[in-house]
Amino acid sequence: MNRSRKAEFYLILMTLIWGGTFVSIKVALDYISPLLLMGVRFSSAFIFFLILNPVKLESLNRSILFKGLVLGVLMYLGYGLQTVGLNYTTASRSGFITYFYALLTPVFQFLILRKKPLAANLLGLAVAFAGLTLITGGLGGGTLNRGDVITLVSAASFSIYIVCLNLWSPGEDAGALTALQMLVTSLIAFASSPVFETPFLDSSYILWGNLLFLSLLGSVVAVYVMTRFQNYVTPTRAAILYSLEPVFSVILAVLILREHFSPVQLLGAVLIISGVLVSEILEIRRGTVPAAPAGE
Repeated sequence: MNRSRKAEFYLILMTLIWGGTFVSIKVALDYISPLLLMGVRFSSAFIFFLILNPVKLESLNRSILFKGLVLGVLMYLGYGLQTVGLNYTTASRSGFITYFYALLTPVFQFLILRKKPLAANLLGLAVAFAGLTLITGGLGGGTLNRGDVITLVSAASFSIYIVCLNLWSPGEDAGALTALQMLVTSLIAFASSPVFETPFLDSSYILWGNLLFLSLLGSVVAVYVMTRFQNYVTPTRAAILYSLEPVFSVILAVLILREHFSPVQLLGAVLIISGVLVSEILEIRRGTVPAAPAGE
């Protein structure tokens, strides 16, 4: 197996892990409140990350501390809203609504960086919005529930996070910046849990098994795989591979959670992926932006 094929294999495995996090969170929420789950997940991920990738203290200057704080807040909003939203919507719908972040990113690039979206971005956004309508309501025979709306706001938070990460990460120690984000996210989650929810934790091997999956595989191993192997595939191939994440989330949700995904919702899912690929691949081929991970 050549280096490119090996990289593609591991990136597909990574998207499978990220797709599985939606099901894992949905199962874990039967045993723990959402924000407490966030705190435990990212504090564990922070510890695992430091064990595997110790941070050099000399890299912790004022600049990286500020960037880590802001990115940690955005990460908390993204994952926190996604986790809370899963209390009210299905794992399969959450996977595709979260993936909408890829199309919102050019919008926030314009608002934050004044980078004008391309026609491909706007076309992709229109196609994916039609797909979102089919998945969450409208012709899909369902309704736009509270969890869908919360998850859509989560997708917007991820988009802002990506814009800031692309702006601030060059020149900084990647390991230190990643560790700081995990630490900030976990601390805010622990602090906000008693404020915004009634914390509860029912200890179970099911809970701890899912937390281990979320923190070690979903947060640490997946980030390592993406960092290690993405450079060995073309940006276009990476964009296509990352589109498998919501597909895996639906397949696993149907198989494990017995969720129902109607033919019309399936059409909506195809439109969302098509919209993202139209936007990203055409932009990549114009040489204006690298492929962005779907990050879970």
